[in-house]
Amino acid sequence: MEKSAGGGAAGVEIAGFPQILFTRTFGDPDMLFIPLLDAARESFNTIERLCGHGEKRENAILLSGMQLASSLLRDSSFSLVARGLSHDNSYTVDLEHGTLLAQTRLFAVVSRRTSFFKVEIVGKLNEGLFVVRNPIQNMVIMQVEEERLRQPNFFSTTLAQECLRSQMEHERFGRIEEGINPQANQEVRLIVSVAGNMMPVILRQKEAGGAWDIVDGRRQEWVGTLAPEQEGSLGAVIEAVKELFEKK
Repeated sequence: MEKSAGGGAAGVEIAGFPQILFTRTFGDPDMLFIPLLDAARESFNTIERLCGHGEKRENAILLSGMQLASSLLRDSSFSLVARGLSHDNSYTVDLEHGTLLAQTRLFAVVSRRTSFFKVEIVGKLNEGLFVVRNPIQNMVIMQVEEERLRQPNFFSTTLAQECLRSQMEHERFGRIEEGINPQANQEVRLIVSVAGNMMPVILRQKEAGGAWDIVDGRRQEWVGTLAPEQEGSLGAVIEAVKELFEKK
């Protein structure tokens, strides 16, 4: 594994393995996430090869986990420690379900706002898409392709800033929700994914039977109007929701 100039302590948990693999200097996501992903993916693929040779799946998972632990321990910065200790960065590899979960803290400065916050990055070992979420609010922040995660210093720079921007947009949207526009006939509020970022959008009908405005929920700016053929689909969704609540 290549080491960058960064650092950080971390614990790596391999589901089913009795101890945690601990590193005091190699745990930062910019250093460890991709090497761990590659190593875990190789061990995950080994499961199928062992099963193909007649090994029981339970044993194949156990052997592959031992293989992964051995590959990490070849690096002198890793050692074995007891479970139950907290770490600045933590990683969980589940070979049975083929997943990798990373928990870390990111620091970012956007528009003179400074923030230090915790995030989780989770995804399937055999897929190229990972979800970034806020574990405190249990909210998905964005989806990130593996190619982007492989960019140098992606976690400490790009991801940290994008997460903070998303947090700021969520806070703005939350303040907007505190007061529904009294002049609106109907409003529909959405969180849509735009280029991997979660964006608040408001669809607002000012008068019954009138056109639906599209409003940027971050800045309360009008950005367009729904086309007449799109209004029919929106109306069907609204009526379906109304029926659900009327039945309660």
